[in-house]
Amino acid sequence: MRVVVFEAPGGGRDATVSLLAQALAVPQTSLGDFMRANISQGTDLGIRVSELTKSGNNLVDENLITEVVRDGLERLTHTGFLLLGHPGTLSRALALDDLLREFNAPLDGVVNLRLPDSGVERRIHRLAAWRRCRNDRAHRFIPDIHRLGVEGLCHCGGKLYQHEDETETRYRNMYLSYEAMLEPITQHYAEQGLLVTVDAAGTFDEISGRALAALQNRSR
Repeated sequence: MRVVVFEAPGGGRDATVSLLAQALAVPQTSLGDFMRANISQGTDLGIRVSELTKSGNNLVDENLITEVVRDGLERLTHTGFLLLGHPGTLSRALALDDLLREFNAPLDGVVNLRLPDSGVERRIHRLAAWRRCRNDRAHRFIPDIHRLGVEGLCHCGGKLYQHEDETETRYRNMYLSYEAMLEPITQHYAEQGLLVTVDAAGTFDEISGRALAALQNRSR
């Protein structure tokens, strides 16, 4: 199957999407994966992506994005793929349509993993409660969820702190921006009969199971 999956930030999507990809027996990938592969291999595309990144130019070369996606999907269209988070704009959705039409390999479905409003509020509260370790930023803890040997101290002994930008206001605005970005894209795929919206509340196994069932029901 050829599937696109969207999930709001902060949802532990790597675990959910990995389980769904395994169930579909297809590789999981993303625009970022395609870019990093070209950069690490030193391809012409990789050099161009790296130069654009290093320039600090906020303008995005949409033609370059399309070339990167073409290069990444060309080897996957006949074996199937799970593409996470791309396309991120309506223009990229249209470009992806054209590309897959050229490959004669249309999408089989688009999954929108969506939390109910109450779930969004709980996730925002949880994200804003994160504490980081001053010794190692990879060590992160949520009060009342992770057990600490000594209150306020990481298991490595470093002091825990909250980053000043990690506020509920910031994460709520992030969700609002995400929903605004996604709305025209999901509408586009809904008009094609490709969109399935899946409740993203619950365990990773439960969510991936719902998504798999929704895709299977759509293909019947």
